[in-house]
Amino acid sequence: MSSNRTSQPWADSVALALGLTAVFGVIYAVVSRYAFDAFPYSGDEYSLALQSELFARGLLKVAAPEHLEWLRIDHVVIDQFVRSKYPPGGPALLAIGARYGYAWLVTPIEGAVTLSIVWHTVRRVLGARPALIALVALGSAPLFMFSAASFYMHTPTLLFLAIAFAAVAQWTRSEGLVWLMITGAAIGCAFLIRPIDALLFGVALLVFRSPRAVIVPAVCAVPFVAINLWYQKQLFGGYFTDGYHAYHATFIALYGELAAENPVGPQHLFSPIQLWNHLDIFGQMCLQWTVPGTVIAALFGAPAIGKDHPARKMRTFSISIVVVFCVALMVMVSNPDDGPHPRYLTPTLIPLALLVAAGFEPLCKAIAAKFGRRIQIAFVACAVLFGLAQFGSYLQDRIPKVWKREGLYQVAATLPYGAVVIVRAQYPSRFARNGPFFTDVLYLSAGPEVTPVDVGAAYPDRPIYEAHEGVPWTIERVR
Repeated sequence: MSSNRTSQPWADSVALALGLTAVFGVIYAVVSRYAFDAFPYSGDEYSLALQSELFARGLLKVAAPEHLEWLRIDHVVIDQFVRSKYPPGGPALLAIGARYGYAWLVTPIEGAVTLSIVWHTVRRVLGARPALIALVALGSAPLFMFSAASFYMHTPTLLFLAIAFAAVAQWTRSEGLVWLMITGAAIGCAFLIRPIDALLFGVALLVFRSPRAVIVPAVCAVPFVAINLWYQKQLFGGYFTDGYHAYHATFIALYGELAAENPVGPQHLFSPIQLWNHLDIFGQMCLQWTVPGTVIAALFGAPAIGKDHPARKMRTFSISIVVVFCVALMVMVSNPDDGPHPRYLTPTLIPLALLVAAGFEPLCKAIAAKFGRRIQIAFVACAVLFGLAQFGSYLQDRIPKVWKREGLYQVAATLPYGAVVIVRAQYPSRFARNGPFFTDVLYLSAGPEVTPVDVGAAYPDRPIYEAHEGVPWTIERVR
């Protein structure tokens, strides 16, 4: 199975793999632009897009306007200055597209590049045909497709972890120090995007029981950690003060004392609600957000790579990554929100792709032996089609929500320059998006206790409107 001698001629075609990668990339871009309207739906996405706009203009932060208590927005730190609470790596990549008005295209490109890296890695480790299996399993996984069409930072994190995964694969074959150095640099880049994901990937390296495999990547990741510390100092006032801490008081003001709960800690192991949420995430990951049968194929793949197999170390490393992320999830708050519930398990998609590639053939043989070759082919076809259909069902749910959230700005597009809009909604801080510069129409996330008279006194020379949440939104002038 690991040898190219067992591959089909079509499986050896690099052009086929690149063509599939390009097709997936186009699908992600079309979904991003036309299904999601190139609109950062969730507060997380908006915060990242806001920072990318600052970076695109060569800025780290900008001075905040007056009346901060009426301008609070989810996941954006606003005190003396305006900036995102998130690390700089993701917004820096988005800024490349934002500079030219194509921020929405960045993540689909990252997704396609990630696919090509994973395909190449599995090809080197297991052979051409398994590499195509890994490409399809990863590229058509609903979780990967969703992330690659959004502004979430899981896709660029996966890109750098895919580079690290590829470098580790080369190191297991050659023992070359340079591959561990590349591993560390890639983990460092991932740290600048999603620090916890990078740290957990590094923890998985312990499975090799080699001090070199841990120390060298750690040392090579240090410069990137230093960059992040410097960034925190510039934006939040302290080397060890991250954006989450800087935003914490705003989070409590918006969502109450429940928001004060530490998102990471052993207490979540004993919370019935969190235990249920974790179980739900594992179930969704196995049954809804991956191609149906992915986990079963991975379970076949683990024993298929025997002790004498050249890929044995990568098989063990892949299992280690999955275990580390699943264990870490158990000590995290996992309440449902605006994003895919299992998205914090996104890094496990890479090792799952390798294990699926190894387990696909023995699984197919087992099905064929029991039910026949035709049924086996039908199973495979249905798995891919059902995965794509599942992604379609997510789009069917998400698209109306996108329309509703961006509907406010469409309705307000005809308002005069300088208009002030009081957002009347259940959660106004999810809608009052002013960008980093607060120009043109000004949206206020003021509570119900704030009246048009109060707002008029604060903005005496500007027309005042109230916008009421609904489908469609309604706007009326109140002064």
